[in-house]
Amino acid sequence: MIFFIACDSGRTPKGIIAEKEMIDVLTDVHLVDGYASVMYADSSRNAIAALYMAIYKKHNTDSVGIRKSLEYYSRHPDELTVMYESVNTKLKALEKRETDLEVAKQLKEQAKFDKERKLQDLKNKLKLDSVRNDSLNKQYIKIDTFKVVPLKRLFLQDVWKREKMKMKLDSITKDSLKNARIK
Repeated sequence: MIFFIACDSGRTPKGIIAEKEMIDVLTDVHLVDGYASVMYADSSRNAIAALYMAIYKKHNTDSVGIRKSLEYYSRHPDELTVMYESVNTKLKALEKRETDLEVAKQLKEQAKFDKERKLQDLKNKLKLDSVRNDSLNKQYIKIDTFKVVPLKRLFLQDVWKREKMKMKLDSITKDSLKNARIK
């Protein structure tokens, strides 16, 4: 008799959810409970009931089966402790995955924001350059429709013409002085 009891002690009784399946059930139940805790009680009753029904359907059980299994594992605290350690590990892994996804999403949005900001900065720089170019272009004067001459060049040309005239006058004066001396 002791031999049969010892052999049978490793297995769960009929109607009790197996340990591995129970870990998944408890994980799902705690996720739904967490979701329910942040919802308004009146507006979320139907949604939460639907989520529990999805858990029952997913694991081929019902609320009675889960309750009986919890009562059984509560009488075996060592097994329940091991199961809850696994549930806790799974929940932490899910939380880490969600956190990583959120961080990746934020990084993607930050990169998009940075790209848009650089583009805007470039547009602003081009706008400033165009304003500066416009002010530089005002230094040019249109002589006719095909010829554009910078004001500085026009001024220099004017100065050069005057100097040239002065030199011409000087040379005429020098020539006349030379001719006068020679005679």
